[in-house]
Amino acid sequence: MTQTRTQASSQGSWSTIALVYAIGLNSMALVGILSPLALRITQAMQAPAAAIGLTIALFSLPAAIVATVGGGIVDRLGPRLVLLLTCPVFVLADLVLWLARDIWVFNLGVLLAGIGYLGILNGGAAMLIGALDGSRRTRALTLWSTYAPTGFALGLLMAAPFTASTSWRWALALHGALMALCAAASIALPHVPVLRSHGRTTRAKLAALFAGLRHPPILMLGFAMAMPAMISYGTSLAAPTYLARVHGVSLAASASIVAVAKIVAVLLGGTLTGALLARDFPPRRLLAIVVCIGIVAQLVLFAPTSPMILAVAGLMAWLFTYGAATGVCMATMPALSTRTLGGGSVAGLVNQFVSIASFLTPTVYFALTHWIAYVAIAVAGLLICLAALPRLSAGEAATRPVAA
Repeated sequence: MTQTRTQASSQGSWSTIALVYAIGLNSMALVGILSPLALRITQAMQAPAAAIGLTIALFSLPAAIVATVGGGIVDRLGPRLVLLLTCPVFVLADLVLWLARDIWVFNLGVLLAGIGYLGILNGGAAMLIGALDGSRRTRALTLWSTYAPTGFALGLLMAAPFTASTSWRWALALHGALMALCAAASIALPHVPVLRSHGRTTRAKLAALFAGLRHPPILMLGFAMAMPAMISYGTSLAAPTYLARVHGVSLAASASIVAVAKIVAVLLGGTLTGALLARDFPPRRLLAIVVCIGIVAQLVLFAPTSPMILAVAGLMAWLFTYGAATGVCMATMPALSTRTLGGGSVAGLVNQFVSIASFLTPTVYFALTHWIAYVAIAVAGLLICLAALPRLSAGEAATRPVAA
């Protein structure tokens, strides 16, 4: 009987990981869909081509403003309820995008999707922190750290058949159908204990939403997590155009190379990191190795003297670095959770840093004109990431119990 229960629990745990990852993957895929369809969308809405920049930025705006508060709300409502509520928000957003005939209505749909993404951003991490433990939680969180770039790449591939067609809205319909499946499947997610606040004043409850600001290690983890996210986003924005210009390949071919490289290398980096951390490999030593790989990768990628095949290898190595670095940071979250500060609050504050960095990244990277500037930002960011990572003993992230 005990063996049967253990087996069922194991299967349930892996099904939870798969479902939460699928939700995160599909939520981020919307941005990947919008990017290659930018010209089609602005033409259909009779809007200037530059308008799509604001449209895509609106997706990350809610998280950039209130990710910290959102994390506290997740702790009080529970990640299961949050994911149950936010998946249908994406379905509604896709419906608005399908029906939109004016750019402001289209922007409203993207903003609505951004609100849904805020819940998934914090709820997904909180679900994995609260529902799992030990090495399985470590592996799950390192895998979760890869969902954003992998989801973006998935969106690129979903939009590819419609980039030369006036039927581009069907890409949004496909996305809506996938999110509807996620919404239906999320009913199977396990219940995670929520933080109780009975007998507390309204002022105390509001203060609890910002409790993470009083914990320096969480703030440091936010800086550490934001740096590779910023560099990865900036590299994804710059690499397709840069490779096409320097190496004389078409923009379509260059974008496809970036998409495929993302899926393969980021997943490899995240899963390998999870396996090493589950075997008590020291997180800081692992991150130091990864930082060295990342610096070399950025040099190889952007150096004009690199042949195309070497530049692609540099891109793959960089994306591996991103998956590994964010995996180390993500696996640190459970060790910073306490009985008064749940996984949602920790994830919310960390994601606040990531969201602000992501919101500012396009402005920074589009202002750069020389390849050395790309490399310099990457080197500085990776060194900040290494310095800011909270110091934990090996295996602490995997073994520390989560607040109930």
